[in-house]
Amino acid sequence: MQEQEFRLGRYQVGDQILIGQIEGDCIKVVCERDELNQALAAGEPANQNARQIALSDVVMLPPVDPHARIFAVAVNYHAHGAEANAKPPERPLAFYKAPTNFVGHNGLLNPNRALTSRYDYEGEIGVVIGKHCKSVSVVDALDYVVGICALNDGSARDLTRLPAGQSWWPDWTAAKGLDEASALGPAITCGTKAVDALRNRSLTITTRLNGEVVQDCSMKEMIFSTEEIIATLSSYMALLPGDIIATGTPAGVGIARNRFLISGDDLSVEVSGLDILRVKVA
Repeated sequence: MQEQEFRLGRYQVGDQILIGQIEGDCIKVVCERDELNQALAAGEPANQNARQIALSDVVMLPPVDPHARIFAVAVNYHAHGAEANAKPPERPLAFYKAPTNFVGHNGLLNPNRALTSRYDYEGEIGVVIGKHCKSVSVVDALDYVVGICALNDGSARDLTRLPAGQSWWPDWTAAKGLDEASALGPAITCGTKAVDALRNRSLTITTRLNGEVVQDCSMKEMIFSTEEIIATLSSYMALLPGDIIATGTPAGVGIARNRFLISGDDLSVEVSGLDILRVKVA
């Protein structure tokens, strides 16, 4: 793990997608191909003599490899569980999101109006795996993390429950899996400082909707630590470089406020010490 902090992202220049490191108002090219997983596995900052491109000349894509997996954790903040009338689970409760769910920084969120009228936001801390991770202990779990990022888990609340006679089934694939309804970025902040922040639980999440603070919470309020989440998930399956874990959202989501996202809304997610993720609802 590099002690030096650096920020890796995916960028589009014309028809080319490349991996770069943000430095000021430019990016240094780390890889000329769309291979973020390999760049994260290497865990190294850009070469001093790397090609540079002005940030104004690139489109910021979500920093998630097309072959990566995204795991999100439900009900992992005490106050959020209370506002949802949900008791804390006995172990981390995870569901899957696909890379196509996400847009990047300054991107347009797709409200998917044909499918949902209750489109919600959830600001979260994204934890990025840097090396093959299988059946690891809580003590060793953070040794497999390469970086962190800001994340918005877009949720179609009216698709969460699927009627089944007098009962219902939870349908998180529909509710959480809509294309371009979530956001990630602007980049992945890598290095020991980021991992230490997870270990010390020193990060905070602040979500703003049209400039108004709607979520503001310390990760100290998490029910399950990052280490516990990684250890649990890795007991089920191998986690691979580039996989991302969304560690849960704090209280203040739209369904609790009866305030759902509408076209034109500006949404931002700020994780302390990281670049702010900003998107707009199309």
